[in-house]
Amino acid sequence: MTNDGPTDEEEITVETEESVETSEAETSEAVLDVESVEDREQSLEELQETVEEQNERIEELEGLLLDLSTRVADGDGTGVCPDCNGPVVKKNPLFRRARVECTQCGRTFHEY
Repeated sequence: MTNDGPTDEEEITVETEESVETSEAETSEAVLDVESVEDREQSLEELQETVEEQNERIEELEGLLLDLSTRVADGDGTGVCPDCNGPVVKKNPLFRRARVECTQCGRTFHEY
């Protein structure tokens, strides 16, 4: 009896080669996934640092704007309220302390 079909050894060899190829592909995909996760984490950290720096800068600029508006209003000019964008002026009532305040929202920036 001649058997022209594949033998058991040939089938095992083919199956083993296929499983090795599949295993190698899964390993390379896992390596790529780990690398992409590390790259993503690094870029995320960089973006968070940038946002923190920009928030600090925004707070600093808001403080400078507030200071500038108060100084302008103190010098008998008109400043700008950072809350409502209304006019900030110096008020000198006769019997109370002078103050720099927004005429629109009433926020007091400085009292003398």
